[in-house]
Amino acid sequence: MATSSGFWHGRFGRWLSSTKNIAGCLLGGAAILAQLLIGLGPFWPVIVVVAYAVGALVAPRDRVDLVLGLGLNAGAEALTEQLKVLRRSLSGEASRLDADAEAEVTKILQSLDDIVARWPDLAAAPDQQHTVEQMIGDYLPTSLQGYLNLPRTYALSARVAGRKTAHDELMDQLKILDTESERIRDAVYSREVDALSDQSRFLRQKFARSSLDIGDGSSTDDGDAPPQPAELEVPQPPEADQPPPPPPPPSARKKS
Repeated sequence: MATSSGFWHGRFGRWLSSTKNIAGCLLGGAAILAQLLIGLGPFWPVIVVVAYAVGALVAPRDRVDLVLGLGLNAGAEALTEQLKVLRRSLSGEASRLDADAEAEVTKILQSLDDIVARWPDLAAAPDQQHTVEQMIGDYLPTSLQGYLNLPRTYALSARVAGRKTAHDELMDQLKILDTESERIRDAVYSREVDALSDQSRFLRQKFARSSLDIGDGSSTDDGDAPPQPAELEVPQPPEADQPPPPPPPPSARKKS
């Protein structure tokens, strides 16, 4: 997706293209034209600003449109860009989402980010790939825009025929999407966990009796055992000189 498309889905871009901004610009432009033709006096800039504000206030609010249209067989790059655009679109509507709904959406987007980051791992599971594509391009944005296009007070309090409120319905849908996205993410991660488990098993077999154990000359390898360090020769302290034997007693010398 082009960068310009991402700009128009951002808060500032959406305001520039909104009905409120267009209506304000029309009334403000009409005030400028009146200044040029007939003159509005020294306070004409104030009149222009007021005209713009009136147009922006009386114009109806645009309907939220978050269905981004991925198309079939979208690649990881396109999916990543669509997620960025969805986040930028929601940033302008964050004040209309309750904290619980916003937290649930954040969890879903994080799980989808993790899945898309490992998109090649899903090549052998086309059904799951299709599900993720639909989540990003249809299921999640459709649930959100249906809620955001309702007046906030109505969405939080009104119950139609005793049923759940719009907020309750949204939370139910988000929890379903959260569960499914986590399930697919865990399936992707499980392949890496299995690879780690295989590596651990290999290392345990390889080093069941580690060749690094210096006291053990045996090794599990078929090659030569690692050289053992030579025994240390501890030098002995030199023997002290013995004193000469005492001379024989005088009686013994006489007999000799």
